[in-house]
Amino acid sequence: MLRGKMKIGILTTSFPRYEGDCSGAFVLAMARAWAADGHGIRVLAPEPSSRRAAPRWPGIEVRWVPYARPRGLQRTFYGSGAPDTLRTHPTAWLGALSFTAAQSVAVRLVDDCDALVSHWCLPCGWVASANAKGRPHLSICHATDVRWLARLPGARTIAQRIAQGATSMWFLTTTLRDRFFSIARLDPGSKTTHIGPMPIEPPPILVDDREGWRRELGIEDTTLLFLGRLVPVKGVDRLIRAVARVSEDVSLRIAGDGPERCRLEALARDLGVKAHFEGWVHGARKEKLLRSCDALIVPSRPKDGVPTVIFEASARGLPVVATHLDGLTQHFPKDALVPQDDPAALTSALRELMSGQCQ
Repeated sequence: MLRGKMKIGILTTSFPRYEGDCSGAFVLAMARAWAADGHGIRVLAPEPSSRRAAPRWPGIEVRWVPYARPRGLQRTFYGSGAPDTLRTHPTAWLGALSFTAAQSVAVRLVDDCDALVSHWCLPCGWVASANAKGRPHLSICHATDVRWLARLPGARTIAQRIAQGATSMWFLTTTLRDRFFSIARLDPGSKTTHIGPMPIEPPPILVDDREGWRRELGIEDTTLLFLGRLVPVKGVDRLIRAVARVSEDVSLRIAGDGPERCRLEALARDLGVKAHFEGWVHGARKEKLLRSCDALIVPSRPKDGVPTVIFEASARGLPVVATHLDGLTQHFPKDALVPQDDPAALTSALRELMSGQCQ
């Protein structure tokens, strides 16, 4: 797709609003990689509800798309993520509809781009396919968007139009690919498709000072790390309960935020689990946590996507305990993954991890 130097338009529902923001971090990672190769990048993303100064990245131009007024009503995206916002605040669907309309107008801002990339088939894939005008279009489908698509009236027609307007498509897993083409009633072989996780930034080169970082962070015991949104699908409550059953000498570092935080803090207190809630972390602190903790735990429930933090941890040599998510078996042995909806299996996996740490 990327032959010679091109100007690439990226349509997305999520993009970092400030330096260190985790929203759409993998979209930024992709954009930065292309910009580093000399391609010009223009991003169309939902305008945030606050006026916090936006960061600037070399070679990347960000155009924020307003979709509600007053500005404070723009709450459908960002925060804990659109899926949870739409689930807990039904009025957020109005924002989803108005953003689709607003992006359909704003797409003219990428008329001078040589190629289009859309993240999330709804609404961005739909808008990009309708406006590709013969240009290359890579439509990237995640997890929730494909599930939403399946529930919509006229899903078959919508999926067909997305596929017809895309020159290639990217899915996190083969299951998601097959589900999309089943909705469209098209042969998966009729379109060039790519299967794999979203990209991550390469680890920075640092002088190894793990013991110094542990002292700085106040890490003394065996410490397990969770990094992500504090929402039900991430299964952090199961992690806290599993740690309570494993050992009093195990601590948790929970890096992230979301609507579940207060409930999770109360659960940890009630069970006597030593859990330190970091809030969102980025930059040096995130890097030190990934290099100082003893393992990353990803206790996701079904319907979670493929968390990029798994690959960030693996790139740094940090052991990972993860539940069996569709797509991970392409990167990890099946017997290395913990069965979903099996708290006893998660507890057993943590005990086995602790046993290895003590040897």
